Amino acid sequence: MFEPYSEVTGSYLDSTSRYREVHLPQYADSDALKKYAPEIFQRVPSTFHPDYRSPCWSERASLSCLPYFYLIGSYKCGTSDLWDKLVQHPGILPVAKEPHWWAWRRFGYTGAPINGVIVRKIRNITKSKDDSSFDWYLNWFDYQTNASLARNKQLVFGDASITQLWGTADGRASYTDPEPRFVLADLIHSIQPGAKIFAILRNPVDRALSEFFYTHKKSKMSREDFHSFVEDSLGESQRCLDARKSARACAFSLEIGNWQKFVPIHGAYYLYLREWVEAYGLDKIHVIRTEDWINSPEEVLPQLYRYLELATVSPKWLSKILARKVKNTRKNRKPQFTAMMNSTRQLLEDFYHPWNRKLADLLSDSKFLWGAT
Repeated sequence: MFEPYSEVTGSYLDSTSRYREVHLPQYADSDALKKYAPEIFQRVPSTFHPDYRSPCWSERASLSCLPYFYLIGSYKCGTSDLWDKLVQHPGILPVAKEPHWWAWRRFGYTGAPINGVIVRKIRNITKSKDDSSFDWYLNWFDYQTNASLARNKQLVFGDASITQLWGTADGRASYTDPEPRFVLADLIHSIQPGAKIFAILRNPVDRALSEFFYTHKKSKMSREDFHSFVEDSLGESQRCLDARKSARACAFSLEIGNWQKFVPIHGAYYLYLREWVEAYGLDKIHVIRTEDWINSPEEVLPQLYRYLELATVSPKWLSKILARKVKNTRKNRKPQFTAMMNSTRQLLEDFYHPWNRKLADLLSDSKFLWGAT
């Protein structure tokens, strides 16, 4: 199990050594990054069409556009509900939520758990079952937005793939690899330095339970089972660190950071979000707490619209948006248990405390301590 947190070093310690601090590459703008996505760098221009608000350009006698904004995560934090209400703004085109191209499809993922109809339509357009091409990604948006943009060039759209928070540039990280040289934040920033980047984050202890329910929704699990899973997962993370890897290497490895299984390190948001802050700058990133979204959406949504530099909506329109049914909530499900054991909560709170503190420092906002001191 994880050793006590060191107040002196700000990192976990074992009996023999100090874990390395998070390392961030200082060469994200170098030519070395281009080899991971040569087609993207060849096709995306350095400047976009001045008549369009979205980043568009003329290519092959047609219009190509990238997202104006990216909702990068996080998993089980309320992204579905936020997205549903966000795209009701009259200046936003309501495209389907999760293409998962940058972090998954670009490297061979072909699943379609949602949006299957659109996925198959894009394959018909590209005449291929391979979703990894840049054409697939561009056509995902072109199919949904082209007619509307032809009528109104000031409309914008976004990509709300929650896999973007933790994606790497090469997609080939493994348990034995060193830290990724480049992550997705570096790649997207290199072609879209002006993109709007925002995230919604939930108390990681509560998020862990929600993720567990989701990944085991077809199994009947007890509170004791959840406790065992937490212990095993924390032990797996510890073994990664014991192998003399940094926390960053463990977070981005496919073994530990695999987002298709339950892993508590997913809630160590600092490890992932710092990459985006490093790439774009803190003043260019907008972060929402799930708890604020639940309790004060009438404040959170207008703030997000302002960050996106969109027109203010009327109080009547805002009320209409917020009256929409909450999306993807567990309130309508039959949970196997309603609360974790106190001992489980303590394990998770002990694990997340140093990462929450780093996150609060990164964002200069004590709210991200989630009540701890």
